[in-house]
Amino acid sequence: EKVYIFDNTSIIHDEVLAHRLGLVPINIDPRLLIDVEDEDELTDENTLVFSLKVSCGRSRAHDEQKERARKAKEERQSKRDGDATADPEDSIMGNDDLDKAAAQAAEAHHSAQHKAGRETHADAVEMPGRPYTKHVYSRSLKFVPQGAQEDQFPGGVHMVHDDILLAKLRPGQSIELEAHARRGVGEDHAKYSPVATASYRLMPQVELLNPVYDELADDLADLYEPGVFEVVKCNSRDEAGHDRKAVVVNPYACTMSRNFMRVPELKEAVKITRVPDHFIFSIESVGALKPGVILAEALRILKMKCHNVIRMADESLEVEGLNE
Repeated sequence: EKVYIFDNTSIIHDEVLAHRLGLVPINIDPRLLIDVEDEDELTDENTLVFSLKVSCGRSRAHDEQKERARKAKEERQSKRDGDATADPEDSIMGNDDLDKAAAQAAEAHHSAQHKAGRETHADAVEMPGRPYTKHVYSRSLKFVPQGAQEDQFPGGVHMVHDDILLAKLRPGQSIELEAHARRGVGEDHAKYSPVATASYRLMPQVELLNPVYDELADDLADLYEPGVFEVVKCNSRDEAGHDRKAVVVNPYACTMSRNFMRVPELKEAVKITRVPDHFIFSIESVGALKPGVILAEALRILKMKCHNVIRMADESLEVEGLNE
């Protein structure tokens, strides 16, 4: 909902970057948050905070070296602060100097592997004759817990997909921002909608008016209506002279394409209609909620709106004195 950009020297404009961030789906149940009633009352119960701080160095090796140095610094700091979650086995006899020397040796080892071509880095692109480019993906967004959120979300909050491209950086460019996410409804903005697509269709009804044999059965099952028909062996005496035939096994897979009607024999043998009282409702979720949960919540909200209409109708009748 809100993006506070402190630094953006990339080619992408602030407004475009904020829009892209707003459309990244977050892997969290929105029912765990409450609606924001007042802009001045943002709390850990209605807002999630994410930070993004990335920069592009001179080369991929330079970026990897800075990342390893940053992680080593954080590990040393956590040990100095007496972090209870730190593994004492990672330390060499509890000696900071030896730990530092080991970190430098590991860094040299990784650099050698990179030069030998045995390491890959998905966030970076190096092409001969072109400047080094760093890709910024949605996995770079880091959750910053507020208040009791650290206990409420012990595993943190992540994006549904960690490979959504947000921006591209060239050497010397950087992005630093803070994003505030909140719960909303799709009626206000599409970014709040948990559904990508929702549609319905009538259940197809497929009938074989005449038997379809041999090569024509193969074409019907594999080419014209794949998944709807299956080719089986002929066993009846009435089917002498034929090796195999087509049978209906899965009308649900029918897309109503009617491609088979281009063949005169199949046009006379196959009949496709729809079951008027059988609906197939399809929901494609963006990932935050499962389709079944989305349907249940939609029905709950629809039921609540119906009750509100009935209540307002009763109140209107009482005011006019028409309700006995």
